Amino acid sequence: MCYDTSLRNLYGSRIFIEVPSMLAQEALYYAAACGQFRTEESCRIVDENCDNYLLFYVLDGMVSVTYEGRAMAAEKGRIGFVDCARLEEWGTDGKTEFLWMHLDGCNMAKIYEYILKLHGGFVFKHKNAREFQYMFKQLLAGYHPERLLSEAEKSRRIYDMLMHLMDGAAAGRGEQPLDLTYESARQFIEENIGKAISLRDIADAVNMSQYHFCRLFKKASGYSPYEYLLMARIDKAKYLLKATSIPIKNVAQQVGYLNASTFSSVFTTKVGLSPKAFRAEAA
Repeated sequence: MCYDTSLRNLYGSRIFIEVPSMLAQEALYYAAACGQFRTEESCRIVDENCDNYLLFYVLDGMVSVTYEGRAMAAEKGRIGFVDCARLEEWGTDGKTEFLWMHLDGCNMAKIYEYILKLHGGFVFKHKNAREFQYMFKQLLAGYHPERLLSEAEKSRRIYDMLMHLMDGAAAGRGEQPLDLTYESARQFIEENIGKAISLRDIADAVNMSQYHFCRLFKKASGYSPYEYLLMARIDKAKYLLKATSIPIKNVAQQVGYLNASTFSSVFTTKVGLSPKAFRAEAA
């Protein structure tokens, strides 16, 4: 895979590469590569010597795809699913963020053809796109070194995602209330990350007591709400420090810190570099 773009456009992105075991290749579903891309400008991506399947979900902006001579644009909330052997080119149009994975596994060709026939094309809407987005993010979290899942568990989650696309009502029925609580809380945090929000604010947003909310959130994400909020703020601060030149005090304000020195202290503790040093190293 190669990118015809300035590397600065990919700051804030996460990419995971994995070599599947023989067991995974012969009996499981697996992602050879996956991640979350965030670009500030248009980005052209060419997949070379790729014989698996590309699955993506657009969080914001627009992803363009050229497939067997046919060009299509996937807007926010749409899903793309293409056979890479027939994929000519794909990329972003302007500022865009999306989840993606190159996946393969047993019986993938038949599952792929069924999903395309069901949805009428390789870019489509889904009636339960919100749940699909949650499942996608949970799977990607399992590739992070600190939360690495087994190949069998990753395979199960990929299978659940595929079944969700085949029948949106079939996947994750029993866990839906928990999933939706977590997703609603996560969205509230991201939408209000520049404000001095408290645990009570987040719990009130999902109509739950603080105690019950904390327990369910940690069960769904593996983190307490406070830990997740802190990580979200640090991640956005890293992105702003790398991709923009706005003053550090303004970065602090955009991630919910009224005091720049408090922000610098927290950032340095978590990242190991001061905001100024982090920006200089990324330049």
